[in-house]
Amino acid sequence: MRSSTAGKARKPKTDGESFVEKVLAVVAKIPLGKVLTYGQVATLVGSPRAARIVGGVWLRLGPESRLPWQRVINAQGKLSTYRVGSGPEQRRRLEAEGLKFNREGAVDLKRHQWWPPERLLKAWELDEDLVASIHRRFGW
Repeated sequence: MRSSTAGKARKPKTDGESFVEKVLAVVAKIPLGKVLTYGQVATLVGSPRAARIVGGVWLRLGPESRLPWQRVINAQGKLSTYRVGSGPEQRRRLEAEGLKFNREGAVDLKRHQWWPPERLLKAWELDEDLVASIHRRFGW
């Protein structure tokens, strides 16, 4: 007998409000002129498969938030917020910080992607195994 969940992707495990608080803490630390991907944020809060949930946190906040939400982009260096109507505002804010977009609408991740220093990773009380996997996954 087949399970009704066979072949379906499992939702990443998140811890509700503490997950949201962790996401907000990471986003608050992204420096001016730098970006993180949704996947990086998810990994930094201990849920490497929760990139879409990170996007959902932003949707709940909305563009009027004081957090630098514009500094979170997709893994291709592009903005995923056009679908919800915030793309032009996100692009305007990033350009005001000095980021340039290529013809495909992407920023140069090699130049602008932020890698939190080890001291921040420790301050966020990340598990040592997770820190090691972050180093492996993102190469820093």
